Amino acid sequence: MSVPALAAVLFDYGHTLIHFEENPHARLSDAYQRINQLLRKELAREIPEAESLIRDISMVVDAEIQADYQAGRPEEVEIAGIYDRALRRIGLELAPELIEQVMELEQEGWLESVHVGADVLPTLRRLHQSGLRTGVVSNAAYRPRLMRRQIEVLGLLPHLDSLTFSSEVGLRKPHPAIYRAALEKLDVPAQATLFVGDRLREDVRGPKALGMRAVLLREWRREEDQEGEADFTVDRLSEVADVVAGLLEREGTTGRREKTHN
Repeated sequence: MSVPALAAVLFDYGHTLIHFEENPHARLSDAYQRINQLLRKELAREIPEAESLIRDISMVVDAEIQADYQAGRPEEVEIAGIYDRALRRIGLELAPELIEQVMELEQEGWLESVHVGADVLPTLRRLHQSGLRTGVVSNAAYRPRLMRRQIEVLGLLPHLDSLTFSSEVGLRKPHPAIYRAALEKLDVPAQATLFVGDRLREDVRGPKALGMRAVLLREWRREEDQEGEADFTVDRLSEVADVVAGLLEREGTTGRREKTHN
């Protein structure tokens, strides 16, 4: 059976299309000052200062998410529940809609520490010029609407044909369901798709188990592929466009783009 021609490239998000400052929590002061003001107004009581809230809420939430990831559970966390527990530990009982506002304000603050790599937009443009569809597949605990908003503010949304988050699917990479959801949005088979990311487990083994080809990126984070599991290894995202050009030339075709912005 012949392998379908390359039609799409799927990307991991963190440490692939974006990278983070070394101490991102240091950039949350303004966001947590706004959270402090919101809670003072809504609860009509004294609220800890911003730096205390960062330590007792943001860092605690982040640590719980990371611990859950490290435990290897396939299910994505219920992010509002984690915030609720952190808030209750410091004596703050919030209605669900107020917890959503806190999460939204914090996510706005994270934008201060998130940066798009210099090669990202040129690479996405080259892929679209080659007729390929593009998408993001990300393990992201936060609400899909908040993640989509972040991607929009960073200027990436017009260059991506689909977004798929673990918080939307309910399961994280490397569970096959999240990759299948992304492939369905783009209406492409796994065999016609290239996956790009920085982690062997989530971005190489998971996609390859479904039949995708995989590129291990080592620009912002380095995992050693000692067994040669990735089909390609690159040190800069710009090299992905060269990999794609080589594949298209070898297969004697260009991609086709029809579906956009799922």
